[in-house]
Amino acid sequence: MEEIDNMWFNQVMMRRGKVEKLDRDDHISDRFVGRARLNVNDLLRRRTEEKKIDKKANLIILSSVATLVVVVLLILNL
Repeated sequence: MEEIDNMWFNQVMMRRGKVEKLDRDDHISDRFVGRARLNVNDLLRRRTEEKKIDKKANLIILSSVATLVVVVLLILNL
């Protein structure tokens, strides 16, 4: 009877080990399944949006520097 219990216990433990191993392997493979293809149109649209944001930031920086120069010149002339 004890041998049967040990065999049953070993089979259960072996099955658990296989299940855990499969779960781990499935988790690893899930990272590679969901990848979509690269869309060039989407990349171009993102780049044009980034260019717009960069232009606005550059305009703000340039106008700030120009304002600072004007203020310094006014202070020096007075």
